Amino acid sequence: MQNLFGTDGIRGKVGVHPLTEDMIYRIGRAAALFVKRTDPHKRQSHHISIAKDTRTTGDMFESQLIKGITSCGVDVVKLGILPTPCSAYLVRELKDEMAIVISASHNDIDDNGLKFFTYRGYKLSPEEEKEIERLASEGVEDEAQADGQVKDQRQAASLYVDGLKRLLEGYDISGYKIAVDCAFGSVSFLVKEAKEALGLDILAINDTPDGNNINQECGSLHPNVISEYVKKEGCSCGFAFDGDGDRVIACDEKGQVLDGDFILAIIGKYLNEKSMLNKNSIATTYMANLGLEMAISQWGGRLIKTEVGDKYVLDKMIRSKLNLGGEQSGHIILFDHTTTGDGLLTALFLLKVMADEKKTLSQLARCMYKFPQILLNIEVDEKKPFDQLPKLAKAIDKCEKALGSKGRLYIRYSGTENKLRIMVEGQNQLQIKELAEDLASVAQEEIHAKARC
Repeated sequence: MQNLFGTDGIRGKVGVHPLTEDMIYRIGRAAALFVKRTDPHKRQSHHISIAKDTRTTGDMFESQLIKGITSCGVDVVKLGILPTPCSAYLVRELKDEMAIVISASHNDIDDNGLKFFTYRGYKLSPEEEKEIERLASEGVEDEAQADGQVKDQRQAASLYVDGLKRLLEGYDISGYKIAVDCAFGSVSFLVKEAKEALGLDILAINDTPDGNNINQECGSLHPNVISEYVKKEGCSCGFAFDGDGDRVIACDEKGQVLDGDFILAIIGKYLNEKSMLNKNSIATTYMANLGLEMAISQWGGRLIKTEVGDKYVLDKMIRSKLNLGGEQSGHIILFDHTTTGDGLLTALFLLKVMADEKKTLSQLARCMYKFPQILLNIEVDEKKPFDQLPKLAKAIDKCEKALGSKGRLYIRYSGTENKLRIMVEGQNQLQIKELAEDLASVAQEEIHAKARC
């Protein structure tokens, strides 16, 4: 069997292997068998929680997972529609053995997927993924004495919001007028509860999901939407989430879009000044803008880089004992508070910094200058190894020589989609645009692909 897991759980087209009804059932059984054999809490009964985003297909996924899990005598705790980071938080609070989130994050409506968290709130390790793959593919039998039960956890959102309250103790952010783009995703419902519980002045847009409009021309992939709304309504700042709420892109009061690099720079500087940034270091990926590296070097900090994917960032944070990390895409991990990227938590932390520093978000963002960067996504039918693409290799070498020490190139296949991603960065916008387009043209010819910005 081919590998089920990519860089962020299992993801793909609904109805296409491995996201068929039968396979989802088998994955549910595999997850149940896994927790029974590892038995982290050493108790007779076992529980797996299930949350989902707003996609219509989430109901089918949930149904098949429940059938598979309960057939092994493991109980299911239904959390309903909740952002991914809520599951990572609640699996520890509720002392479940595992949490599964049904979501394809920022992907289109035709996609869906499964994200897994261990009882400690971490995503599965490569070894744990392989074991679940083995259990799913071999169809290992289990002698359950009785089917597991299904329970609804109706207080799930409230428990999570109570955790957010603790972050803001001693800080007053009630005076800010906050715009949020919910991307028609799972944050849509949570924002309403957070607004009331935290006493915030929130103006929400794209918060009426219908099951088919998730991420549709809005959210973190389309930050221009929140930018225009902030300027129109005269807001203090804005935040755009993705479909499952584990990433956020910010926007200051002037409409300037602030991606994950800006957010890391602002929070990193703040924590450093409070002597709260472990090792004066931030974990991030090779996609990080050169401007971030220059910004943190000004106060003696450093970047520790890893492959693209928030699970790789978290792994680097754990190994290096860091408490701040994230990606340009908006996955920010505040390890003192959570174990995964959390868009809402990150937004509230930025508001906390604004209140504590008594500065606007635009003033805080002056800590970093962003180098011009071109990102191209090229759809591919297959992910051919680079060593089988001599023309592309030659084009890459030419690009790197042209950039020299004043820029950089990063090219990779996406771990969650059939796309080749090209990133070119440098001081000259026209030069990097031409270099990126040349690379895309060669890739189109050699891989028979179609480029999209």
